[in-house]
Amino acid sequence: MLRSQSNLKKKILVAAIATGMVLSITTAVGPATAATKTTLVVGSTQGIPQLNPIIRTFAYEESLFPLLWSGLAKWTRRGTVAPDLASSWKSNAAADKWTFKIRRGAKFSDGSALDAKAVKAVFDYAKLPTTVTQEANKIKIIDKVTTSGNDVIFDLSSPSALFPEAIAWIKMIKVSQVGNFNVNPATSGPYQVDAFSPDISLTLKANPRYYGAKAKIPSIKFVKSSDPTAAVTSLRSGDIDVLYQLPLADAAPLKKDKNLKLVKARVSSTSVTWEYDLTSAPFNDIRVRQAVAYATDRAAILKSAYYGFGKVSTFNTIVPDKSAWNCGKAGGLTAYKYDLQKAKALFAAAGVKSFTWWGIAGALPEFDAMGQVLQASLKKIGIDMKIENNEVGTWAGKFYPAGKTYPGLLLPNYQSVPGEPAFSMNFLLSGRAESNWNNAAYDAQYTKAIGTLNAVERKAEWCKALKMENEQLPLITPFVFDVLHASRANVKNAWVEAGGQIHLEGASFK
Repeated sequence: MLRSQSNLKKKILVAAIATGMVLSITTAVGPATAATKTTLVVGSTQGIPQLNPIIRTFAYEESLFPLLWSGLAKWTRRGTVAPDLASSWKSNAAADKWTFKIRRGAKFSDGSALDAKAVKAVFDYAKLPTTVTQEANKIKIIDKVTTSGNDVIFDLSSPSALFPEAIAWIKMIKVSQVGNFNVNPATSGPYQVDAFSPDISLTLKANPRYYGAKAKIPSIKFVKSSDPTAAVTSLRSGDIDVLYQLPLADAAPLKKDKNLKLVKARVSSTSVTWEYDLTSAPFNDIRVRQAVAYATDRAAILKSAYYGFGKVSTFNTIVPDKSAWNCGKAGGLTAYKYDLQKAKALFAAAGVKSFTWWGIAGALPEFDAMGQVLQASLKKIGIDMKIENNEVGTWAGKFYPAGKTYPGLLLPNYQSVPGEPAFSMNFLLSGRAESNWNNAAYDAQYTKAIGTLNAVERKAEWCKALKMENEQLPLITPFVFDVLHASRANVKNAWVEAGGQIHLEGASFK
């Protein structure tokens, strides 16, 4: 789905978006001045369907992570991890045993202990076969979790040089509340839930028992706008203070408004991915996948659908071209240049004349724009690609979670992940991607790479896995793009991870 990222995934996964009733944002009086504001209002065209961070369904839910939940480690603006609930950690020489020291005296918002036993309970829950989590492939190497006083010890089935990074998105919840989680859950972050209407609105208030830096804004409210135009209008008027995922078409004019500002990552690792089912026709044929790759005018689609905010993925890999970890042409990767005649020959050899673009209605107009550019290219070579846009629940239900068959569909998605390739490439592990690749050789190569402590040697191992992706095309990855958020100019200290997740935990008003 939008990821997470897990987008979907995301997966994303789109790995991303949620269904629900529409809430039009209106106010009876003008916006409060900065001096009197005590509530930060976050607007979006999406709704938040549920609160459990372990089973998050859409990328928008990740905006709650740094507000409501702590992890053992947390991502920083620099793209590294730092201590969070764990004050420190260490591994043995083989990197298959890690010990995390938990902060003493930490509590959940309801006053109960946030200690080593509570941490163990979270990981035990996350690893249950019945727990559907986008983090499954990151934590599957955990053989055993034990506690010793204030320490939590992880025994791994294979070495992981990046284990603290791998578990940064395993957030600390009170596991006993899972059965009724959306009703006033105890939280572990700087805020707690004040009121929640699924898919409509969510109000947070400061958590007085939080062990870390106290919230600078007493309250944060998430509201749902009827459409992108209404959301941008609300931002301009001051009815909302932060707009989650600014429509890219509005970026240029917004930059000219002195009362507003763009909020984006320093370097983006958010990949657009088009998924298809590798277990059914026509995309179980490598020639069809190659044909789509060559028929994709990546630069034109980036310009048309994303207004140039991003970088083309020449080698069709989920790790960006410009990443220090991408071995590119020197590593033997094939460049998928726009070549309609090559695409035409491949489609003809496979006997394919048509398929369907399975898109989303309304929430992400760039998905429809991508489909239209691809449709026009395919029409030139006699391929009929029908565009079918759906309400988001219908869209996701066709292919999520992984394991479903959906013949004849090409669907847009995106993956929101950190810059280290382990957390983008793990999307392609068996059982993870909705494209149902399930490649044992890739799984083994991934395991070898992530267990390699030396960075130079690790890059060489990642390259071998990238080559499998590059050759077998389990996804079409046309480019990475900048996830743009926006805020009023008086909002300070909002920032964005490389994968596009916005951080508001330290936000304040000027």
